[in-house]
Amino acid sequence: MSDIFDEIRRFERDMDLLLSSFMHTGHGVPYSGGWRPPFNIFEKNNSLVIIMEAAGVKPEDLHVILEKNIITISGKREDPFADESRNFYSIEIAFGTFERRITLPCEVDAEKAVVTTKDGFIQIVLPKVPSSIEKIIEIE
Repeated sequence: MSDIFDEIRRFERDMDLLLSSFMHTGHGVPYSGGWRPPFNIFEKNNSLVIIMEAAGVKPEDLHVILEKNIITISGKREDPFADESRNFYSIEIAFGTFERRITLPCEVDAEKAVVTTKDGFIQIVLPKVPSSIEKIIEIE
């Protein structure tokens, strides 16, 4: 099952590379359109946990909004070495704004959500509401 998702991600990366080659301004300044940081989502200790790559994103430039079962993570990454006189030979690092909307697989308690950053990653811990916690029912 993961093979199809790997193919989809590979297709997204290929399309991003293709589009970025067309979006060059021609003056040594790369197109600064949106980028899509990858993320993982998993369950641990009755919470959903989202880990997202965000190297270079300052905490004050990061925004997390939870509405019902959709979490939106957005922000921007600035080029710390920006210089208009540069002429690029290769552009693989994306800068600018991003937004990821993730549909959560269950209901979570927004009031108890915790967002932390560490070593270029964002971690969001979303405790599941009690009605969303899986319970195994024994068969008599």
